[in-house]
Amino acid sequence: MNRESLLAVATLVVVLGALTTLALAGAVSDPAASETASDGEPAGHVSLTELTISADSVTGGTATLAVDTYLDHRGGPVENVTVVHRAIDTESGLVEATTEREVGRLEEESERVVSSSVAVPRESGYEIETLVYRDGNRTESTSHTVEGVGSLTPAYADTDVEFHRFGGGSGGSLADVPAIGYSIESTTDERATLAVDSYLTNTGDDPESDLELEVVARQSGSNVVADAATVDLSTIEPGKTASPTAELTVPAEYDYYLDAVLWRDGTIVSTDRSVANLGPGSLSVNETTASGGLEVSDFAGGSTAADDGSDGSDASDDAADGEDGSGDGTPGFGIAVTAAAVLATIALARRFQ
Repeated sequence: MNRESLLAVATLVVVLGALTTLALAGAVSDPAASETASDGEPAGHVSLTELTISADSVTGGTATLAVDTYLDHRGGPVENVTVVHRAIDTESGLVEATTEREVGRLEEESERVVSSSVAVPRESGYEIETLVYRDGNRTESTSHTVEGVGSLTPAYADTDVEFHRFGGGSGGSLADVPAIGYSIESTTDERATLAVDSYLTNTGDDPESDLELEVVARQSGSNVVADAATVDLSTIEPGKTASPTAELTVPAEYDYYLDAVLWRDGTIVSTDRSVANLGPGSLSVNETTASGGLEVSDFAGGSTAADDGSDGSDASDDAADGEDGSGDGTPGFGIAVTAAAVLATIALARRFQ
């Protein structure tokens, strides 16, 4: 091989080596690829930032808790996000309810509120566990304790109308004045007709309607209902007090509990109790027996109720006669009380035989 041929071969080898080196360098560090990587989106991340719990709907046996979960998304899109809530009874430690909510894809790089609900028995307290999953893997968790679920008011019993407290809850000169008072309209030898006034105040911000008041007179010794009457209430405006009147006719010379029951749509929503001393006792709300009393005829037309000057715009039902009244001059409870005493004596005698 001559000299020129050797130089040509050597030059070709050098050129090929240089090209190979450049190709390898480009494969290892491609400027275009490097630029693309620097401009790519960072990995996405989801964090649980806050959890709020409130009462949604409440029935007699179940309380539905509204749970709002606040998720903060940053970076690239995140797929297959799921939020799970578990309600665990704080007394038994048992899981009472589990709710799962599919969130899906997050890509806004902002906070997302995920609303859900958990229905639990209206009793005890609960620990609400919240778990965040991504592609089936748990990434975040937190828990909050909710107490007093049993004290939540069912929707059917929700009313702002209350029996008025004259003392305002802080004592004072009117602290002992009851929300139920009575005056004696008329009397006969055997019976007394009472006008029973109840004071009901709307403590809320909205008018209250569709309410009715039942007033019952129970003889204190036997608990027998002597008479009852129901009054339909007109709308009570916010901050206003209604004073409906019901007439009851009861046997004279006995002491009575006056029970007032506030109804809405067939459900009792509030109750209160006062007394009417027509007999020989001095009955009070916290006592079950009485000694001494008063003569009904001495108080005909008088009143033992607090008088606020209201004329009571609601009409009362016609009072019914006493349950066991008779025309022989014997007070209405004479037979019932005598029979009860005889039965009690027989039972006591048998007990000591």
